[in-house]
Amino acid sequence: MKKRLTLQFLFWNIIVLYIIQFLFFSLNILSVQRGFSFSKDFYNFAFSPHKVCEKYKTSFEKSDENFNLNEDDLKVLTDNNIWIQILDNTNKEIKTINKPAEIPSEYLAADLIRYSKASHEMPTGSTIVARTLDKNDKKYSLIMGFPGNQTMSYTLGFTNESFKFYIGLIGLGFILTIVAGYLFSRRLAKPVASIIDDIKSLAKGDYNLKFKKKHGVYKEVNNNLNNLANTLIEVKKERENAMKQKEEWIANIAHDLKTPLASINGYAQLLKDEDYTVSEAEIIKYGEIITDKAAYIEDLISDLSLVYKFKNKVVPLKLQNENLVEVVRNIVIDILNNPLYEDREINIDYDEENIILNCDKRYIKRALNNFLFNALVHNPKDTVIDINIYKKNGITLEIKDNGNGISEEDLKSLFDRYYRASNTGESHKGSGLGMAISKEIIEIHGGTINVSSKLNEATSIVIAFK
Repeated sequence: MKKRLTLQFLFWNIIVLYIIQFLFFSLNILSVQRGFSFSKDFYNFAFSPHKVCEKYKTSFEKSDENFNLNEDDLKVLTDNNIWIQILDNTNKEIKTINKPAEIPSEYLAADLIRYSKASHEMPTGSTIVARTLDKNDKKYSLIMGFPGNQTMSYTLGFTNESFKFYIGLIGLGFILTIVAGYLFSRRLAKPVASIIDDIKSLAKGDYNLKFKKKHGVYKEVNNNLNNLANTLIEVKKERENAMKQKEEWIANIAHDLKTPLASINGYAQLLKDEDYTVSEAEIIKYGEIITDKAAYIEDLISDLSLVYKFKNKVVPLKLQNENLVEVVRNIVIDILNNPLYEDREINIDYDEENIILNCDKRYIKRALNNFLFNALVHNPKDTVIDINIYKKNGITLEIKDNGNGISEEDLKSLFDRYYRASNTGESHKGSGLGMAISKEIIEIHGGTINVSSKLNEATSIVIAFK
């Protein structure tokens, strides 16, 4: 993998480099052939100072003995800030048009050669183009100066020796490109190959790897891979824990269904047994047992149905404005009227007599019943339960107790669908769906629920509605 990536990076490095070189040489060749001028946006190769100079050379050769031009040619020179100088065979000035004062009126031969190759060295920044002018069997030098900040003329010269030098330079550049490109590509490909291997390991489910430390631009990638591995480990543990809880829950449900069914079946067999005479009192007693067990099974099935309705968001709500204080008061009265809990202490406190909540009363009562019965079932008889209802940024209902508290492990799984608390007594085992259903009920009403607890101290359930 690393070798293949290195070769790929190297190949594209070379391709990109030589595309740039090709464009560079193409621009050079084009500028030699045409010359070019600058516009505000980009280079303009449509204008060639050499062609302009050839045109004016022809015009001067056809002009009178004083080298006078027509008005159109003069206008072009003036409008474009182009100056002209004509020199005789001694390099002295005999004619000028628009010539700046800084330009000399005569030249040494060396100066003419120098200015023609390095126009920027002229006293006034100009790009000059020179031509030999033949007129009346005499030779003159025609010099045209173009604004140096707008026009450029480029000369590219080759000799046999310079050609060899350029070929050698290209060859050396090629070798250096391969060497530098290989080193760069290898450095680039090595961490990429390592990252690909790391991802393959994650894809195979090997999350316990600690990926090798990387530097530079790959440092953050490495950190994210390690974070991803840690997250996947946690997700895997949670998934395994959920599957374990699910299996235990299914076993518990099967047990909870099997026990009452066994009772129903036993009493039904007894009632139909022709060899056993059943009194009227026994018939009533057995009938009540069968009815209770059937109701228990029906509740379990109802819980199963309800939890999946909540999961798929298909529970029809009948929303009405209800006084939450009155709803809670009725729930507490019903609980305290139960002989099992008539000696328990439940206090209600509220800041207003009427606190209106738009809700489905059936489900809200069910959720609050679950929370209160959990507080009663899992705590000693002398536990005090306080219910506080108040309006602050919405409606808040808090259920507090000073009981046994909830362990950190149980607190994490409190609202899981398949969870039963480890301290649930045999006589109080339910479907394991009560808290999950209660949470779904609160959330489907647009509320949030937060549980805080300290083991052997207290538990607080805070329910907030917008």
